[in-house]
Amino acid sequence: MQAANMTFKEEALRSRVELKHLRQENARLKRANKQLHEKIARLEKENRELREENRLLKQEQKLLKETVQQQQKQIESLQLIVEELRGMVFGKKKKKADKKDDDDTGGEGSADMGTEKKKRKPANRSAESYRRAKPSDEYITSVHEHPLTQCPDCGSMLVAIKTIIRYIEDIVDVRELHKFLKRVEKHLIGSGYCPTCKKRKVAKTINPQISVLGENVKQFIAYLTIIMRLSFEQVRYLLKDTAALAISDGEIVAALDEQSERLLSEKERLMQKMRAAPGRHYDETGWKVQKEGLGNYCWITRPTEGEDTIFLMGRSRGKAVAEELRGEKDEQVGISDDYAAYDNLFGKHQLCMSHPNRKLRDLTETKTLTGDRKAACVTSYEAFNQLYKELEKTLATDYDKATWLQKKEEYMKQLTTLAHTTIEDPQKLQAIKKSLTQNAESYFTCLEQPGIPADNNKAERGLRHIVLKRKISYGSKTQKGADTMSILSSTLLSCWWNKPKNFFVAYNQMLSN
Repeated sequence: MQAANMTFKEEALRSRVELKHLRQENARLKRANKQLHEKIARLEKENRELREENRLLKQEQKLLKETVQQQQKQIESLQLIVEELRGMVFGKKKKKADKKDDDDTGGEGSADMGTEKKKRKPANRSAESYRRAKPSDEYITSVHEHPLTQCPDCGSMLVAIKTIIRYIEDIVDVRELHKFLKRVEKHLIGSGYCPTCKKRKVAKTINPQISVLGENVKQFIAYLTIIMRLSFEQVRYLLKDTAALAISDGEIVAALDEQSERLLSEKERLMQKMRAAPGRHYDETGWKVQKEGLGNYCWITRPTEGEDTIFLMGRSRGKAVAEELRGEKDEQVGISDDYAAYDNLFGKHQLCMSHPNRKLRDLTETKTLTGDRKAACVTSYEAFNQLYKELEKTLATDYDKATWLQKKEEYMKQLTTLAHTTIEDPQKLQAIKKSLTQNAESYFTCLEQPGIPADNNKAERGLRHIVLKRKISYGSKTQKGADTMSILSSTLLSCWWNKPKNFFVAYNQMLSN
């Protein structure tokens, strides 16, 4: 109604005003739209940046997760190593015996996680074994009679008289010991000038030294140093206190060098003798040489038959030393641990079953592992230990080639099965299983022929003497000293371990050969 009454001019003015407002609104909306487009672009950019950042964070999280897993494995391995080192340095703590142990009710004293507890069996010994044996008549030096014919209390004559024989074993008066041990020979050597030969002649070779050590004391020094494992200081004090014989370290070295030169041929004979055995044990341990040394290790080889032993001291731990100890390669079985220097060294190789068995047992006793990871170690140890026992039982039977080879195939299948790795296996257990899988064939070479043991314990027992000697003397000063120790240890310990009736008689026989 109002529009109908408006004039054209008024309507035009109103339209212009409305158009102006519309233009303003349109401009505002354009600005708002532009701001929205800019905001959308900014948000899209931020979204892309957040997506990229999220992708990078996921990658970083994955890497961190893998790093954490690796670090956990490394920490676990390091904890196991620290635990082993602590046991080596301070020794393993023995569990205190209590009533629960005696009752065998599975309490604190029982073995963890199902491992068997070994109880020491009482020795089956007679009462006579705790008494001194009767001395041989050849060792009786004097006889003392103590007759009795009358009662010492009332003076009555005794009847049913008998003689009771008893012995007292002793040494001479220690205050007089040097008189029996020490012997000094004074030699009066004639000398004269020959006018025909125009030379001075002597009845006996004249030593430039006025006083020298005799042959017997040199052998005794070698015996004390090698067999008794005494240090030079202890040898000096012992000879001084017992035989009133003062010697220097230089004289001890000279005596040992002379004995080793005379026994060198005996060591070579031992080496040739060993090659006739069906197999030989090999192992090594530390032996430090202070200067001019070829290395800081001592190697050992022992045949499967007899107690003969060859040592190489002051050598490196390289394969060349193992080859030198082995000699010319043949079909003789080499028995050793899984040290890399023994790889492809022998025509036939028997790996020691005791080494992985001990490693698996130690994993079951560690306090570092818990839960499923420790349970996996216990399961692996029990399976391998059972396999080891079955192998020992087979080796204890009479040799039958077909039966033993069949057993070998069965045992290899068992070893392959128990060496299969699982997620629960700790890193050290995986490494042990990997080694078992790679060397499965070599663990059962002992079943291919008789006379080959499944372990390398014989070599380890031989090295124990050297380890104890090393704790006293700390090795050798020079390579020459290490070579001297090699010859003397090889010959004298071989003689000692073969248990001759009289060691010094056997010693002199070696020197005279």
